[in-house]
Amino acid sequence: MKIHLNDFKDGEPKKVHEEYDPKALELELVDLKFMVPLTLNGEVVRDQDAVSVKAQLRSRVRRICGRTLREVEEDLIVDFDRYYMVEEDPVLDITDDIREAVLLEQPMVYYSPGSEEEDEQPEKKRLDKRKSRAEKGEENPFSKLKKIRDRLKED
Repeated sequence: MKIHLNDFKDGEPKKVHEEYDPKALELELVDLKFMVPLTLNGEVVRDQDAVSVKAQLRSRVRRICGRTLREVEEDLIVDFDRYYMVEEDPVLDITDDIREAVLLEQPMVYYSPGSEEEDEQPEKKRLDKRKSRAEKGEENPFSKLKKIRDRLKED
């Protein structure tokens, strides 16, 4: 987004709305795909020697869970609050800062809601299997191996 400083009066907030193509901003990653454009809604305030941008970035994304490898669609919401010192250039380009804000908000590994429970289920199944063997009176396979080892030692 390019902010033309000459369009702003000191101390008067001005609403801004902008849409971005996530591919053009190079925001898409292997495990992060954008379903709709990234939108910025907020306001810009210019003071004598500074510009304040307070906005929210929104989109709909598809992520891949690092635990279950399932695709999950969810809303992406990133708060964007920056303060810039005004220089001689009458145009302020904040596109790189928008890209940075979105990327820094992403986790290194995304875990979908409820994936912790799915991850614990295999262990629970193993415990249940052990309990059912004990209930049936089956012998632990390791105790069988121990008996064989002990017999071999005796011989």
